Amino acid sequence: MTYNLSYPGQRCIIEFLEANKRIRLVSRSPALQQAEKSIPFNLNHVHIASDALTLNNISMVIIPTTEQIPENDPRYESRPAEVRMQLGFIRSGHSDSVWHRKFKEVVFFRNRERIASRPIPENVKDYIALEKLNQIMLGGRKDIRVNTLELQTYGSRVILRLPEGLNLRINGLDTNTVDFKYYLPLIDASSFPLKKLKIPFLGSEAFEHPIVQNSDCLTINELLLINDTIPLNDIRKLTNKTVVIQHSKMRIEEMMTLIRNWLSGEKSIGTTLMLEKYFVPINQAIFRSIKETYEEFEDDLENVEENFLPNCPRFCIPINNMSNLLVYGVDRGIVNNNRPASAFVMKVVATNPEVIPGNCQFEDGAPLILPSMIFVLFAFSYFCAPSTSP
Repeated sequence: MTYNLSYPGQRCIIEFLEANKRIRLVSRSPALQQAEKSIPFNLNHVHIASDALTLNNISMVIIPTTEQIPENDPRYESRPAEVRMQLGFIRSGHSDSVWHRKFKEVVFFRNRERIASRPIPENVKDYIALEKLNQIMLGGRKDIRVNTLELQTYGSRVILRLPEGLNLRINGLDTNTVDFKYYLPLIDASSFPLKKLKIPFLGSEAFEHPIVQNSDCLTINELLLINDTIPLNDIRKLTNKTVVIQHSKMRIEEMMTLIRNWLSGEKSIGTTLMLEKYFVPINQAIFRSIKETYEEFEDDLENVEENFLPNCPRFCIPINNMSNLLVYGVDRGIVNNNRPASAFVMKVVATNPEVIPGNCQFEDGAPLILPSMIFVLFAFSYFCAPSTSP
């Protein structure tokens, strides 16, 4: 491909090739390495952690491990002094004839399945190894486009050793349990407003930030709140088209208050609120309470495309001549450490809607390019681009 295609043709193929396949291809072609990092780099999902980097479905994780080295192995004599036996010493557990050598390695996973590993030299710190890994994969690239950027750190004071000048154009941001403002220097200004933003609830002041206010779909995680919930007044003020509250601890009384507020016509058509909870029986109890007040508006909602929560009533409550309020439950499947999740949903729709699609979910989303488009780009570049041959 390197020698038969023009440069525009090569550029088209490389730009829209899946990121990990592209890295592997370019690493084996010195001719492509010269200009590859100037070509836009498209990724569906990037997960940056304090001990790992994930690009799409390939994860690179630094993991401590142990190797058993028997005494007949030449390396056995190089064992450190702290594991050597001397007269008068007593060892419990394993035999002295085996040295349990501890070291760290970079392990590669594809869809969480281990596929390869590389040991880290003993004189190289793990954070240095991760810094080099980040530099190889992301450093020096002029245009990185990411559908969903996820950042995760364990602990309050963690340094993410990222390449200098790293700048990402993203559609969605997930900061797990950390304040999103720490990561704004990584994001290109053209990314805003974000299509999706997922943040923890660390205080009401976050809702005053324009990035939070202007995101199409805002997901707020209440996991860090102990026996507490986001103030109801804060939820009422949110102007995002879709709001998802994970680990919601909202009480039934507050849900009823929200329903009454939305029935006053304060929300525009298409506005959606989803309160995600765990353990299905909790949501069933909620909908039984709602039925006591709004039983006359119970409706099957046949024109709504959703995975409805079984055995729970659904409601279509008139707001005015132009809009209705839908109230129903959905089964979110198995999420978050294999726990079943369900959600309470409120949605404002037009009085005579067509089929209503499902709600915002913070997932990786659709691929940036269809596989069949690779062939189209290849054919176009081959037949239409100017040749570089003499």
